[in-house]
Formats: sequence, C-alpha cells, structure tokens
Amino acid sequence: MLEQVLATVLKFSMFRQGDKVLVGVSGGADSVALFHILFRLREKFNLELFICHLNHMFRGEEARADAGWVASLARKFDIPSIIEDIDVPAYMIRHNLPAQVAARQVRYRFYRRVAAEKGCSRVALGHHADDQAETILINLLRGAGTPGLKGIPPVRENFFVRPLIEARRKQIEAYCLLQELSYRQDSSNLKPVYTRNRVRMELIPLLEKEYNPAVVASLNRLAGIMREENDFMEAAAENALERIAGRMGPGEVRLSLKSLTDISPALLRRILRMIFRRMAGESRAPDYEQVEKALELLKGTLPGKLEWPSGILLIKRYGQLEIIKGGAGEKLPCYRYPLNIPGETRIPETGICIESEIMDISVAPDPMTLHSGEALLDYAKLTGPVEVRRRRDGDLFWPLGFKGTIKLKKFFIDRKIPREKRDFIPLVTSGEEIAWVAGRPGEKWKITRETKKCLYLKIVSK
Repeated sequence: MLEQVLATVLKFSMFRQGDKVLVGVSGGADSVALFHILFRLREKFNLELFICHLNHMFRGEEARADAGWVASLARKFDIPSIIEDIDVPAYMIRHNLPAQVAARQVRYRFYRRVAAEKGCSRVALGHHADDQAETILINLLRGAGTPGLKGIPPVRENFFVRPLIEARRKQIEAYCLLQELSYRQDSSNLKPVYTRNRVRMELIPLLEKEYNPAVVASLNRLAGIMREENDFMEAAAENALERIAGRMGPGEVRLSLKSLTDISPALLRRILRMIFRRMAGESRAPDYEQVEKALELLKGTLPGKLEWPSGILLIKRYGQLEIIKGGAGEKLPCYRYPLNIPGETRIPETGICIESEIMDISVAPDPMTLHSGEALLDYAKLTGPVEVRRRRDGDLFWPLGFKGTIKLKKFFIDRKIPREKRDFIPLVTSGEEIAWVAGRPGEKWKITRETKKCLYLKIVSK
C-alpha cells in the first residue's frame, strides 16, 4: 500500500520538497489511512503536515464525536490540527442548495481558507479508486460528456492532491487493520437516500457480479483516458477561441458568424462552455439543452437572442454572435452633469471620464486622424450650458455630414450599436442640442476655415 501510494504521488508530481500539506481528515478509513501514509512519507519529501476537520453540523452528537476523535488522532501523532464547526444546514437553506452541494461548497472554502492561514501549498484529500468509479457512473447516468467522464482529477489547480486515487477501498481498510488504525463510520454513508450511496451499495456490486468483476479498474482507466482527451480538446477550444474572437473581455465576447461556419459542433460546444465558465465562474457550466439552443440560434438565418443562467445573454446580429454578461437586465440610471471646460468630467454611472481642452486651431490635430473616443468642436458655436448626459427617448441628432436631423435611435441602429450599449454612450449637449455623440460630432459644430478655437474632447476610462 505504501509503495503504491508513493508511486501515485511520483506519477502525478503531487508534492515538492518542503511542502506544507493540509490533510483533510473526516475520521473515516480513507482519510485516516491517507494521514498515516503521509506521516510515514513526510521525511522523504520533507513535508510539514497539518490536520483539518470540518463539522458540517448535519449529524448532531455523532459529528461532534467525530471531531473529538480527529483531535485525539492529531495529539497522538503530535500534528497541529484545525477543527471547526460550520452550520451547513443553514447555508443550504439560505442558498437553496441540496445538502451534498452545500456541504461541498462550504468544505472546499474551509480548505482554501485554512491552507492560506497556515501557508500550505497543498491540500491532501482521501478520494480513492472506488470514489472515482462511483463518480464516473453517476456522471454517465446523467448523460455527461467527456468533461464528466474524466472523473476526479488526481491533482486539481496544482493545489488539491489525492494520493489514494489509485487505491481500492478494500486495500485502504486492510491497511488500517494491518496498522491497527481505528476509524469512524459516518452513518449518512449507509443511507440509500443519496444517489452516490446507492451506486456504491447496489449498482457497483451488481456490475461486478453480473457483468465485469474488474469494473472499478475499468472505470478508472476510462477516467484516465477521458482526462487526456478532455485536456486535448480544451487546448484546441482555447486556440480556436483566440483565433475567432473579434472582441474578448471579462464581460463580453464577440464571435464572427462567418468564422464559426468551419468549426465542428463538438469544438463549438466546448468554446461556448468555455466562454460561459469565464463569465459565470469556473465552477459553473451550462447544461446540454442550453448549449444546444445556442447551436440552434447559430444555425438559423434570422437574428435572435438567448438568455443563459448567471445573467449571460447571447445575441445574434450584424454578422456576429455577442455573448454579454449582465446585458439582459442591466439598467443605467439617467444622469446629467455640467461639462468642465477645460478639465475632467467624471461619469460614475458608466465608469468613464471626458477630458476637455480649449486649443487654437493652429495646434489642433487633424479631425480625420481622431478615433471614435475623440472629437473637435468649433468652440465659438457652443451656446448655452454645455453638459454631458445619457440619451433620452425622442432625442434628435444632426450628425456630421448629414443633411438634417434624424432620430438618435435611428443613428444608433444604422451604426449597428447594440441596444444594451446605447445608454452607455455619453452625449455632449450645447443648450438642448446634441453637439457630440461619442463617435460622431454634430454638423453645426464642425471645424471650418472660419474656426479659430476648438474644443478637444476625449473619453477615458477611470
């Protein structure tokens, strides 16, 4: 057993010399065996060990007894221990989560926090080959694809490590017996109300008896193959996304519809899931139906939109697929501020600032060289209060080069500016007229041969 675990540790490069390792110990056979084996291997890797235990407060006195038992184990081996109680049932109700999901979220936050407090570079957990097989079967029954069939990773984020991942449960129990290690039994693991318990207690024994005596080993081999293939496909999706993304930021991605036509559905599904994870968080993922609806949107010939969870909106228009975080419901309040001339005018509602400067026409830049966030206006033609504000219903605008005024809404539509972005474009007004819409000055304030002084405007992020 010791040699097998050492081989797993070396195979997956789980530890470096001198690592501080936080060992999650529930009190069960797997976590007790894990701690004992790492205690025996600590000199080989010069490890500094810490034991941690979380009472999820589901099982009353039984759970408190588990915590006390783990504290005694730590004292016996003279290892520092961190033992805490967290009210997971209350967390579960507050966040409307199933018990096991809530427990997992709280437990992993506990691991990260304690590891940071103790300066640990690794957290060792006691998952083993039988846990892996159960996970694969559960995901298979749910209809998971390659990401689900890769199962529990031996190493995750180069932080969580599972040295027992290639050991069987019966080996672990035999090790505890041989080493005279007592352990606790969690009564919830014996209740057939949980899917994982039924898979462990009913399905796997049936498969071993009637179909394949080595089904656990077979499922673990499958997990290893799926991990490698999933890593390959993820890298391919990453490269494809960087190649086809016209714009990519923390809350917005734009993909050319033309560039998507040559991408296989298998790769496109991964690209969409990858974008979702980046916007919603790495622990989140859209389900199968949500991804398929996105593919249907792309196959259609008409514009359209699709709402995903976590406030993510997919919009097909103007030859692009736009994926926007918060685009579906984000509302910008009305604002109106005097424009500081010269100086800076901050717009806290949008997070931008307009810089203004009065300059002689002889030193002003050529208007043809300015980008959309800059403008030159004839300063002498600005009358009344000069202000910056958000657009309003019914706004009229006389754009530079046009023969007369048009509705600002039509101006935005003609320029293919997305509806949810229009409120974020500042308007500079002279009296009640719009002198500048970021991207286009007004015709009445254009620079001419008679212009002597001009107002230079520039939008900057603050």
